[in-house]
Formats: sequence, structure tokens, C-alpha cells
Amino acid sequence: MTPAEILSQLDACAESLAFPMLDAPGFRLAAARLHAYRDAERWALVIETLGCHEFGIGHAAIDNCLHVYGNCLERPPGTRPEDYLHPTSDGDECPTFDERQYVRREARTVRIRGRLVLLPDRSPLLDSEGRPLALGRRWRDDELLRWLAARYRHDLLATEAELRGRIPPDLPELLTLDAWHHPDLGSEVVPSASETFRQLAEVLATGDVTRYRPSHPSNTCRPDWTVGA
Repeated sequence: MTPAEILSQLDACAESLAFPMLDAPGFRLAAARLHAYRDAERWALVIETLGCHEFGIGHAAIDNCLHVYGNCLERPPGTRPEDYLHPTSDGDECPTFDERQYVRREARTVRIRGRLVLLPDRSPLLDSEGRPLALGRRWRDDELLRWLAARYRHDLLATEAELRGRIPPDLPELLTLDAWHHPDLGSEVVPSASETFRQLAEVLATGDVTRYRPSHPSNTCRPDWTVGA
């Protein structure tokens, strides 16, 4: 178990489009999380990407995809159809979204894993300049998800059972990141060319978390994801 072996798997997955591209066309990211696991002989990574798909319908457009890697998996690394989790659903009043994926004016609630959440009366979202969105304009699905992620992030992301169902249940978790500098796959920056994943490979190979010393700012969230009070 060496850093080169770990990076080789991640690069191969990136080349086969089985590594997350956070700015993929048609995908709007709302939250991300990275879990690193290891012991003396085994390693695993799970990267969560919560977001909306441009051509999705209803709550099926919203998912948290689990990207799974490691040398101890009972499956190929990458993603499977069952790795797409759907944590949201309609509230009590009506279907949340209309045919254009705008939140219906009649929708006052939404469910997160079956729990009812009350939506605000007015949009608290801000644009990239810090200005409130125009009053009366309905949210799109990605704007609703950004608002939910700012308040219910833990509930929207994967549960321990969902994570452990994809890796060995006895493998210790070493590191969890909610923000990091992700490689720009669209510009052909593979994981082995990324400071983040080179350092994470060192952490996984040695068990020394101090080897993760990022010098680049996080790019797993954007300034225009600001949510007002």
C-alpha cells in the first residue's frame, strides 16, 4: 500500500469518468464531503457530491452520489446505480417542483429523509454580489437545495450505515473533509497532479494525518452559494 498505488487507482477512475467532476456540465453542486479510511493493509476513500442534475425531474433531480475507492472493496471502484442516494421528497401540500423544476408557490414544506422541513416565506438567498434575489421570484431546485444544505447538511449527506455498506465495516475512519481543493478534471488535472490527493495518498499510506497540509483554498463551494439569515 503505497501513495503511488493509491494515486494509480484514482487516476484510472478519473480517466474512465468514475471520479467526481464537481463542475460537470448539467450538474450543480450544493455540498461535498470526503471520508478517508485505513489500517495497516487497507485503504478506502468515499467522496460525496450532493447536487442537482439539469435534466432531472422532481426530487429525482437531487441526489448525493457516493464515489467509492480502495484496495479492500467487494466491488469495482467508482460508482454504481445504488450509490445515488435521494435524501429529499415532497412535503404535504403538493409536488415540490413544477415542470420546469421551479418550487411551486403552494409548497410550504419539503421532506429530508422523511422528516418535514418548513420552507421560508421569502427567499433568503443572495447572489454572488451579496444582493438578495428578487422578491417573488421562485427558487429553482438547485437554489432550494443550497438553502437546505446550509441548514441541514448533516441530514442530507450520507449516514454511517450508508457509508459502511460500501466499505469494510471494521475499517477505521482516519480523516473527514467538508472542504478541499478538488482537481479540475475538465482541464485534464488528474488526482496524481493534485496537491490534495497527493497528500491524501500519503495520509492513507502512512496513517499520518499531518501529511495533509493544503496550501490551496477550497473549491468545493462557491461564493454565490451564500445564504442569508
